[in-house]
Amino acid sequence: MSLDELITSLSNLSNPIYASLFIITALLGMIYMLQKYLINPSLSKFQREKENIELKSAKLMALFAHLDPDPLIRIDSSGKIIETNNAAKLVSEHHDLRGKQINEILPFIHFIPNLSLKEIQAKVFTYKVNHRFYSVLFRSEPSLEIAHIYFRDITELKSFEKKLIESQNKLRELSDHLQDLIEKERQNIARGLHDGIGQSLSMLRIKILKIADSETDYTKRENYRSIVETLEESINELKNISYNLKPRMLEEMGLGFALKYLVDKIAGESGLNGEINSIGEEIRLENRLEICLYRIVQEAVANIMKHSNATRFSIQLVIMDNYMRMIISDNGKGFNLEEISSRNNPLDGMGLTNMRKRVESYQGQLKIDSSDGNGTMIVIRIPLGKGLIWQNRNQCVY
Repeated sequence: MSLDELITSLSNLSNPIYASLFIITALLGMIYMLQKYLINPSLSKFQREKENIELKSAKLMALFAHLDPDPLIRIDSSGKIIETNNAAKLVSEHHDLRGKQINEILPFIHFIPNLSLKEIQAKVFTYKVNHRFYSVLFRSEPSLEIAHIYFRDITELKSFEKKLIESQNKLRELSDHLQDLIEKERQNIARGLHDGIGQSLSMLRIKILKIADSETDYTKRENYRSIVETLEESINELKNISYNLKPRMLEEMGLGFALKYLVDKIAGESGLNGEINSIGEEIRLENRLEICLYRIVQEAVANIMKHSNATRFSIQLVIMDNYMRMIISDNGKGFNLEEISSRNNPLDGMGLTNMRKRVESYQGQLKIDSSDGNGTMIVIRIPLGKGLIWQNRNQCVY
Protein backbone atom coordinates (compact mmCIF):
# COMPACT_ATOMS: atom_id res chain seq x y z
CA MET A 1 0.00 0.00 0.00
CA SER A 2 1.29 3.45 -1.02
CA LEU A 3 1.55 6.40 1.30
CA ASP A 4 -1.40 8.15 -0.36
CA GLU A 5 -3.61 5.10 0.07
CA LEU A 6 -2.61 4.85 3.79
CA ILE A 7 -3.43 8.53 4.40
CA THR A 8 -6.76 8.13 2.61
CA SER A 9 -7.60 5.07 4.71
CA LEU A 10 -6.81 6.83 8.01
CA SER A 11 -8.87 9.89 7.01
CA ASN A 12 -11.93 7.70 6.54
CA LEU A 13 -13.93 7.67 9.81
CA SER A 14 -15.48 4.32 8.95
CA ASN A 15 -12.05 2.69 9.38
CA PRO A 16 -12.26 -0.20 11.97
CA ILE A 17 -9.22 1.16 13.80
CA TYR A 18 -11.24 4.09 15.11
CA ALA A 19 -13.94 1.76 16.38
CA SER A 20 -11.32 -0.36 18.22
CA LEU A 21 -9.72 2.74 19.78
CA PHE A 22 -13.12 3.90 20.97
CA ILE A 23 -13.93 0.58 22.57
CA ILE A 24 -10.52 0.43 24.33
CA THR A 25 -10.90 4.00 25.60
CA ALA A 26 -14.38 3.23 26.90
CA LEU A 27 -13.11 0.11 28.74
CA LEU A 28 -10.23 2.02 30.32
CA GLY A 29 -12.65 4.72 31.42
CA MET A 30 -14.96 2.17 33.00
CA ILE A 31 -12.03 0.50 34.80
CA TYR A 32 -10.86 3.89 36.08
CA MET A 33 -14.34 4.75 37.36
CA LEU A 34 -14.70 1.36 39.08
CA GLN A 35 -11.26 1.70 40.67
CA LYS A 36 -11.89 5.25 41.87
CA TYR A 37 -15.47 5.09 43.06
CA LEU A 38 -15.96 1.42 44.03
CA ILE A 39 -12.78 -0.56 44.63
CA ASN A 40 -10.63 2.11 46.30
CA PRO A 41 -13.36 3.16 48.75
CA SER A 42 -13.98 -0.49 49.66
CA LEU A 43 -10.25 -1.07 50.26
CA SER A 44 -10.01 2.10 52.34
CA LYS A 45 -13.01 1.06 54.40
CA PHE A 46 -11.57 -2.43 54.93
CA GLN A 47 -8.21 -0.97 56.01
CA ARG A 48 -9.88 1.39 58.45
CA GLU A 49 -11.95 -1.42 59.91
CA LYS A 50 -8.85 -3.61 60.22
CA GLU A 51 -6.93 -0.84 61.98
CA ASN A 52 -9.86 -0.26 64.32
CA ILE A 53 -10.05 -3.96 65.17
CA GLU A 54 -6.29 -4.14 65.77
CA LEU A 55 -6.45 -1.01 67.92
CA LYS A 56 -9.33 -2.40 69.95
CA SER A 57 -7.49 -5.71 70.31
CA ALA A 58 -4.33 -3.92 71.44
CA LYS A 59 -6.31 -1.85 73.92
CA LEU A 60 -8.06 -4.97 75.17
CA MET A 61 -4.75 -6.82 75.60
CA ALA A 62 -3.29 -3.80 77.35
CA LEU A 63 -6.35 -3.69 79.60
CA PHE A 64 -5.94 -7.36 80.42
CA ALA A 65 -2.26 -6.78 81.20
CA HIS A 66 -3.06 -3.87 83.49
CA LEU A 67 -5.83 -5.80 85.21
CA ASP A 68 -3.67 -8.93 85.59
CA PRO A 69 -3.23 -9.58 89.33
CA ASP A 70 0.37 -10.66 88.65
CA PRO A 71 3.00 -8.03 87.83
CA LEU A 72 4.16 -7.49 84.26
CA ILE A 73 7.10 -5.35 83.11
CA ARG A 74 8.22 -4.51 79.55
CA ILE A 75 11.73 -3.21 78.81
CA ASP A 76 13.57 -2.02 75.71
CA SER A 77 16.97 -3.04 74.36
CA SER A 78 18.78 -0.66 76.74
CA GLY A 79 17.14 -2.24 79.78
CA LYS A 80 14.84 0.72 80.43
CA ILE A 81 11.34 -0.03 81.66
CA ILE A 82 8.86 1.25 79.07
CA GLU A 83 5.60 -0.27 80.30
CA THR A 84 4.16 -1.90 83.43
CA ASN A 85 0.77 -2.94 84.68
CA ASN A 86 -0.78 -1.83 87.95
CA ALA A 87 0.33 -4.95 89.82
CA ALA A 88 4.00 -4.19 89.06
CA LYS A 89 4.01 -1.76 91.99
CA LEU A 90 4.03 -4.81 94.28
CA VAL A 91 7.56 -5.82 93.30
CA SER A 92 9.26 -2.51 94.03
CA GLU A 93 9.26 0.36 96.47
CA HIS A 94 8.87 2.76 93.55
CA HIS A 95 5.32 3.72 92.58
CA ASP A 96 6.23 4.45 88.96
CA LEU A 97 8.77 2.13 87.37
CA ARG A 98 8.69 3.54 83.87
CA GLY A 99 11.98 5.04 82.77
CA LYS A 100 14.03 3.18 85.37
CA GLN A 101 16.69 0.60 84.57
CA ILE A 102 15.67 -3.00 85.16
CA ASN A 103 19.03 -3.82 86.81
CA GLU A 104 18.21 -1.27 89.52
CA ILE A 105 14.81 -2.80 90.21
CA LEU A 106 15.59 -6.50 89.61
CA PRO A 107 19.39 -6.95 89.71
CA PHE A 108 19.13 -10.75 89.57
CA ILE A 109 17.97 -10.49 85.92
CA HIS A 110 21.56 -9.51 84.93
CA PHE A 111 20.33 -7.62 81.87
CA ILE A 112 23.10 -6.55 79.48
CA PRO A 113 22.05 -3.53 77.33
CA ASN A 114 21.97 -4.21 73.59
CA LEU A 115 23.14 -7.80 74.13
CA SER A 116 20.40 -9.57 76.12
CA LEU A 117 17.96 -9.06 73.24
CA LYS A 118 20.18 -10.46 70.50
CA GLU A 119 18.39 -13.81 70.57
CA ILE A 120 15.22 -15.34 71.95
CA GLN A 121 15.76 -16.55 75.48
CA ALA A 122 13.66 -17.45 78.49
CA LYS A 123 14.92 -17.56 82.08
CA VAL A 124 13.06 -18.37 85.28
CA PHE A 125 13.97 -16.97 88.70
CA THR A 126 12.48 -17.05 92.19
CA TYR A 127 12.09 -13.63 93.80
CA LYS A 128 10.91 -12.67 97.29
CA VAL A 129 9.62 -9.23 98.12
CA ASN A 130 7.38 -7.97 100.92
CA HIS A 131 6.99 -11.50 102.29
CA ARG A 132 5.67 -12.73 98.92
CA PHE A 133 7.33 -15.24 96.62
CA TYR A 134 7.22 -14.84 92.83
CA SER A 135 8.26 -17.04 89.95
CA VAL A 136 9.83 -14.58 87.50
CA LEU A 137 9.96 -15.37 83.78
CA PHE A 138 12.26 -13.22 81.64
CA ARG A 139 11.47 -13.57 77.92
CA SER A 140 13.16 -11.59 75.16
CA GLU A 141 11.61 -10.66 71.81
CA PRO A 142 14.54 -9.70 69.51
CA SER A 143 12.26 -8.92 66.51
CA LEU A 144 10.48 -6.24 68.56
CA GLU A 145 13.62 -5.20 70.48
CA ILE A 146 11.78 -5.60 73.77
CA ALA A 147 11.63 -8.09 76.62
CA HIS A 148 8.82 -9.04 78.95
CA ILE A 149 9.15 -9.96 82.59
CA TYR A 150 6.23 -11.93 83.94
CA PHE A 151 5.61 -12.51 87.64
CA ARG A 152 3.53 -15.31 89.11
CA ASP A 153 2.70 -15.28 92.79
CA ILE A 154 3.78 -18.64 94.27
CA THR A 155 3.53 -17.68 97.94
CA GLU A 156 0.82 -20.24 98.61
CA LEU A 157 2.81 -22.89 96.75
CA LYS A 158 5.89 -22.08 98.84
CA SER A 159 3.76 -22.34 101.97
CA PHE A 160 2.51 -25.75 100.89
CA GLU A 161 6.07 -26.85 100.10
CA LYS A 162 7.21 -25.75 103.54
CA LYS A 163 4.36 -27.61 105.21
CA LEU A 164 5.10 -30.67 103.09
CA ILE A 165 8.77 -30.61 104.10
CA GLU A 166 7.79 -30.21 107.74
CA SER A 167 5.37 -33.14 107.41
CA GLN A 168 8.07 -35.26 105.76
CA ASN A 169 10.51 -34.39 108.55
CA LYS A 170 7.93 -35.31 111.17
CA LEU A 171 7.17 -38.54 109.34
CA ARG A 172 10.88 -39.32 109.18
CA GLU A 173 11.26 -38.60 112.89
CA LEU A 174 8.25 -40.80 113.61
CA SER A 175 9.69 -43.57 111.45
CA ASP A 176 13.06 -43.29 113.24
CA HIS A 177 11.33 -43.34 116.60
CA LEU A 178 9.33 -46.39 115.54
CA GLN A 179 12.50 -48.18 114.43
CA ASP A 180 14.11 -47.34 117.77
CA LEU A 181 11.11 -48.79 119.60
CA ILE A 182 11.21 -51.92 117.45
CA GLU A 183 14.93 -52.40 118.13
CA LYS A 184 14.37 -51.82 121.82
CA GLU A 185 11.58 -54.40 121.90
CA ARG A 186 13.77 -56.81 119.96
CA GLN A 187 16.49 -56.40 122.55
CA ASN A 188 13.99 -56.93 125.37
CA ILE A 189 12.61 -60.06 123.71
CA ALA A 190 16.12 -61.37 122.97
CA ARG A 191 17.15 -60.73 126.57
CA GLY A 192 14.00 -62.44 127.81
CA LEU A 193 14.56 -65.46 125.57
CA HIS A 194 18.20 -65.77 126.55
CA ASP A 195 17.95 -65.03 130.26
CA GLY A 196 14.53 -66.56 130.80
CA ILE A 197 13.52 -69.37 128.49
CA GLY A 198 17.10 -70.14 127.45
CA GLN A 199 18.28 -70.53 131.05
CA SER A 200 15.25 -72.63 131.93
CA LEU A 201 15.83 -74.98 129.00
CA SER A 202 19.52 -75.27 129.92
CA MET A 203 18.63 -76.17 133.52
CA LEU A 204 16.07 -78.68 132.28
CA ARG A 205 18.71 -80.23 130.02
CA ILE A 206 21.12 -80.62 132.96
CA LYS A 207 18.43 -82.24 135.12
CA ILE A 208 17.40 -84.70 132.41
CA LEU A 209 21.08 -85.59 131.82
CA LYS A 210 21.46 -86.36 135.54
CA ILE A 211 18.36 -88.53 135.44
CA ALA A 212 19.63 -90.31 132.33
CA ASP A 213 23.01 -90.96 133.94
CA SER A 214 21.35 -92.43 137.05
CA GLU A 215 18.94 -94.60 135.06
CA THR A 216 19.91 -98.27 134.89
CA ASP A 217 17.35 -99.25 132.29
CA TYR A 218 19.02 -98.86 128.87
CA THR A 219 15.77 -98.10 127.03
CA LYS A 220 14.73 -95.39 129.47
CA ARG A 221 18.25 -93.91 129.43
CA GLU A 222 18.16 -93.65 125.62
CA ASN A 223 14.72 -92.05 125.79
CA TYR A 224 16.09 -89.43 128.18
CA ARG A 225 19.05 -88.76 125.89
CA SER A 226 16.67 -88.36 122.96
CA ILE A 227 14.80 -85.73 124.97
CA VAL A 228 18.13 -84.01 125.72
CA GLU A 229 18.97 -83.89 122.00
CA THR A 230 15.58 -82.31 121.29
CA LEU A 231 16.22 -79.79 124.06
CA GLU A 232 19.65 -78.98 122.61
CA GLU A 233 18.09 -78.37 119.19
CA SER A 234 15.51 -76.09 120.80
CA ILE A 235 18.24 -74.25 122.71
CA ASN A 236 20.25 -73.72 119.51
CA GLU A 237 17.15 -72.53 117.68
CA LEU A 238 16.42 -70.19 120.56
CA LYS A 239 19.98 -68.84 120.36
CA ASN A 240 19.56 -68.19 116.64
CA ILE A 241 16.29 -66.35 117.23
CA SER A 242 17.86 -64.37 120.06
CA TYR A 243 20.89 -63.48 117.92
CA ASN A 244 18.73 -62.35 115.01
CA LEU A 245 16.76 -60.15 117.36
CA LYS A 246 19.90 -58.71 118.96
CA PRO A 247 23.15 -59.53 117.09
CA ARG A 248 25.74 -59.47 119.86
CA MET A 249 28.62 -59.49 117.38
CA LEU A 250 27.26 -56.34 115.76
CA GLU A 251 27.34 -54.57 119.08
CA GLU A 252 30.75 -55.90 120.12
CA MET A 253 32.72 -56.14 116.84
CA GLY A 254 31.00 -53.82 114.40
CA LEU A 255 29.17 -54.05 111.10
CA GLY A 256 31.87 -55.77 109.01
CA PHE A 257 32.37 -58.71 111.36
CA ALA A 258 28.63 -59.08 111.97
CA LEU A 259 27.91 -59.24 108.23
CA LYS A 260 30.70 -61.76 107.70
CA TYR A 261 29.24 -63.93 110.45
CA LEU A 262 25.77 -63.61 108.91
CA VAL A 263 27.02 -64.60 105.45
CA ASP A 264 28.92 -67.63 106.78
CA LYS A 265 25.90 -68.67 108.84
CA ILE A 266 23.52 -68.48 105.86
CA ALA A 267 25.98 -70.34 103.63
CA GLY A 268 26.34 -73.10 106.23
CA GLU A 269 22.62 -73.51 106.86
CA SER A 270 21.14 -73.06 103.38
CA GLY A 271 23.94 -74.04 101.02
CA LEU A 272 23.63 -70.66 99.28
CA ASN A 273 27.10 -69.42 98.36
CA GLY A 274 27.79 -65.97 99.75
CA GLU A 275 30.74 -63.66 100.05
CA ILE A 276 31.45 -60.29 101.59
CA ASN A 277 34.13 -57.79 100.61
CA SER A 278 34.80 -54.90 102.95
CA ILE A 279 37.16 -52.22 101.68
CA GLY A 280 38.46 -49.14 103.42
CA GLU A 281 39.01 -48.16 106.99
CA GLU A 282 37.51 -50.32 109.71
CA ILE A 283 35.37 -47.54 111.12
CA ARG A 284 32.74 -48.12 113.77
CA LEU A 285 29.57 -46.34 112.77
CA GLU A 286 26.94 -44.88 115.03
CA ASN A 287 24.98 -47.72 116.66
CA ARG A 288 21.62 -46.93 115.03
CA LEU A 289 23.23 -46.74 111.59
CA GLU A 290 24.98 -50.10 112.02
CA ILE A 291 21.70 -51.68 113.08
CA CYS A 292 19.94 -50.03 110.12
CA LEU A 293 22.45 -51.43 107.61
CA TYR A 294 22.45 -54.86 109.25
CA ARG A 295 18.63 -55.04 109.05
CA ILE A 296 18.74 -54.03 105.39
CA VAL A 297 21.15 -56.89 104.64
CA GLN A 298 18.96 -59.28 106.61
CA GLU A 299 15.90 -58.23 104.60
CA ALA A 300 17.77 -58.43 101.28
CA VAL A 301 19.27 -61.86 101.97
CA ALA A 302 15.89 -63.16 103.16
CA ASN A 303 14.35 -62.04 99.86
CA ILE A 304 17.18 -63.74 97.95
CA MET A 305 16.60 -67.02 99.78
CA LYS A 306 12.80 -66.93 99.41
CA HIS A 307 12.21 -65.56 95.92
CA SER A 308 15.29 -65.34 93.71
CA ASN A 309 16.27 -69.00 93.09
CA ALA A 310 19.85 -67.70 93.23
CA THR A 311 22.87 -69.93 93.81
CA ARG A 312 25.15 -67.19 95.10
CA PHE A 313 25.07 -63.64 96.42
CA SER A 314 27.66 -61.07 97.39
CA ILE A 315 27.91 -58.02 99.62
CA GLN A 316 30.38 -55.23 99.00
CA LEU A 317 30.91 -52.75 101.82
CA VAL A 318 32.96 -49.60 101.32
CA ILE A 319 33.37 -47.21 104.25
CA MET A 320 35.27 -43.97 103.78
CA ASP A 321 35.50 -40.77 105.80
CA ASN A 322 32.68 -39.03 103.96
CA TYR A 323 30.40 -41.79 102.70
CA MET A 324 29.38 -45.42 103.03
CA ARG A 325 28.42 -47.57 100.05
CA MET A 326 26.98 -51.06 100.14
CA ILE A 327 26.12 -53.26 97.15
CA ILE A 328 24.04 -56.44 97.55
CA SER A 329 23.77 -58.56 94.40
CA ASP A 330 22.68 -62.05 93.40
CA ASN A 331 22.52 -64.24 90.27
CA GLY A 332 18.83 -65.08 90.67
CA LYS A 333 15.85 -64.73 88.37
CA GLY A 334 15.32 -61.04 89.17
CA PHE A 335 11.96 -59.27 89.17
CA ASN A 336 10.03 -56.40 87.62
CA LEU A 337 10.12 -53.54 90.12
CA GLU A 338 7.26 -51.61 88.48
CA GLU A 339 5.05 -54.68 88.52
CA ILE A 340 5.61 -55.22 92.23
CA SER A 341 4.98 -51.54 92.98
CA SER A 342 1.70 -51.58 91.05
CA ARG A 343 0.21 -54.60 92.81
CA ASN A 344 -2.91 -54.06 94.88
CA ASN A 345 -1.61 -56.06 97.83
CA PRO A 346 -0.01 -53.48 100.16
CA LEU A 347 2.31 -56.15 101.57
CA ASP A 348 3.99 -56.71 98.20
CA GLY A 349 7.24 -54.82 98.09
CA MET A 350 6.97 -53.83 101.75
CA GLY A 351 10.50 -55.10 102.40
CA LEU A 352 11.91 -52.85 99.68
CA THR A 353 9.89 -49.94 101.04
CA ASN A 354 11.29 -50.52 104.52
CA MET A 355 14.82 -50.58 103.11
CA ARG A 356 14.24 -47.31 101.31
CA LYS A 357 12.77 -45.64 104.39
CA ARG A 358 15.72 -46.74 106.51
CA VAL A 359 18.21 -45.32 104.00
CA GLU A 360 16.29 -42.06 103.49
CA SER A 361 16.26 -41.46 107.25
CA TYR A 362 20.03 -40.88 106.88
CA GLN A 363 19.65 -38.70 103.74
CA GLY A 364 20.99 -41.61 101.72
CA GLN A 365 20.10 -43.10 98.35
CA LEU A 366 18.91 -46.59 97.51
CA LYS A 367 18.82 -47.83 93.91
CA ILE A 368 17.53 -51.19 92.74
CA ASP A 369 18.57 -52.67 89.39
CA SER A 370 16.65 -55.81 88.52
CA SER A 371 14.92 -57.38 85.56
CA ASP A 372 13.51 -60.80 84.77
CA GLY A 373 16.31 -63.33 84.37
CA ASN A 374 19.18 -60.95 85.17
CA GLY A 375 19.45 -61.06 88.94
CA THR A 376 19.17 -58.14 91.31
CA MET A 377 21.54 -55.45 92.52
CA ILE A 378 20.79 -53.12 95.43
CA VAL A 379 23.08 -50.10 95.79
CA ILE A 380 23.02 -48.04 98.98
CA ARG A 381 24.96 -44.82 99.52
CA ILE A 382 24.84 -42.88 102.78
CA PRO A 383 26.83 -39.71 103.54
CA LEU A 384 28.79 -40.02 106.77
CA GLY A 385 28.44 -36.69 108.48
CA LYS A 386 29.36 -35.69 111.99
CA GLY A 387 27.99 -38.08 114.59
CA LEU A 388 27.80 -41.13 112.31
CA ILE A 389 31.44 -42.16 112.85
CA TRP A 390 32.58 -42.67 116.41
CA GLN A 391 35.67 -44.88 116.42
CA ASN A 392 38.61 -45.43 114.06
CA ARG A 393 40.57 -48.64 113.84
CA ASN A 394 43.08 -50.12 111.39
CA GLN A 395 42.82 -50.71 107.68
CA CYS A 396 40.91 -53.91 106.90
CA VAL A 397 39.96 -56.01 103.91
CA TYR A 398 37.74 -59.07 104.42
